[in-house]
Amino acid sequence: MDAPMALILMTVVIDLIGFGIVLPILPLWAQHFGASATEIGLLSASYAVMQVLFAPLWGRLSDQIGRRPVILITLAGSCVSAFMIGIAHTVLVLFLARILNGISGASYAAAQAYVADITTNESRARGMGLIGAAFGIGFIIGPAIGAVLSLISASTPFFFASGLAAVNLILAWRLLPESRIPSAIRTRMRRGEMMRHALASRDLGPLVWLSFFATFAFVGMEATFALLGAHRFGYGPGAMGGLFAFVGIAAAVGQGVLVGRLVAREGEFTVMVWGLIGTAIGLGLLAVAVNLALVLVALAILGVCSGLAFATVTAMISHRAPEDAQGGVLGVAASTSGLARVFGPIVAGVLFEFASPAAPLVLGAVITAVCVVAALKVVSRPVAT
Repeated sequence: MDAPMALILMTVVIDLIGFGIVLPILPLWAQHFGASATEIGLLSASYAVMQVLFAPLWGRLSDQIGRRPVILITLAGSCVSAFMIGIAHTVLVLFLARILNGISGASYAAAQAYVADITTNESRARGMGLIGAAFGIGFIIGPAIGAVLSLISASTPFFFASGLAAVNLILAWRLLPESRIPSAIRTRMRRGEMMRHALASRDLGPLVWLSFFATFAFVGMEATFALLGAHRFGYGPGAMGGLFAFVGIAAAVGQGVLVGRLVAREGEFTVMVWGLIGTAIGLGLLAVAVNLALVLVALAILGVCSGLAFATVTAMISHRAPEDAQGGVLGVAASTSGLARVFGPIVAGVLFEFASPAAPLVLGAVITAVCVVAALKVVSRPVAT
């Protein structure tokens, strides 16, 4: 692994550790200030909404001024937002901090575009997989650190996350090089044209919408699996935390270890299709699982195969994006996936309550199976030249 790749992975891991520290304990911190359940829900949603709105903007800006400045600006935003949460004394300040955090967290597209800049066509899927694995590792480690720090005081995790973001900012400022050639930092596409190209063109549209629906299916599982575990098996928070960590590790293996080797042997499209098939199988098995052994098998398949699918679809989007609009197109893709993360849990929650506990998983399996058919019929068409 070359130095720029190692540095961008380090940046993503540290950033996601900070995010993971804050996420599980923020609702309790908000409750401390008298926030209602509805306000806490809106507080969580505000982050996702800001990501949906700002991911294309950050991605396009990274095409115009370079990846490094965007990454540095958003790291500074993460540092300030975590500090604001730590010193907050009102729910309003928490909302302002969370909105800033969502704006800063929309920089994921810039990190993906950075990887697109420094990888070859042959190694693109492996690079995107490593970014996804770094995302998962940070998200696994962060909550554990937050749980330990919360034993010191309720605000300590937020101050630690702020300090971690500050260290990350300094390291990135000192060590992270710009990935774009200066003469290439100009884009001919206007914002509206770029969004239409990403969402409606023959080359990119099917892949972006495929990413949306696959994400929609997966986050429905994320939102209701803990409820299913409690309902069907009587699992508590500790057991569910362990199972979520297990699927996170499986996804990291799929994205960080397997995807590069499989793509080199079978090609991106084939790996993406088999990843989607495995994701559908994993969701289906989880819907009918009656014991821990079957749950673990389903989660292992789901984690590895979803990791393969998401890494390869992102790489394929990057390949088909115009060279001068990599960040913008990846930003639109990230925005649509963020939209799936807003609505997916809502639909899954309604199905869990009014249909059956397994209904979100069944719907997810069906949607992913439809994605397989769509991929075979639409995405496999030759790229227009």
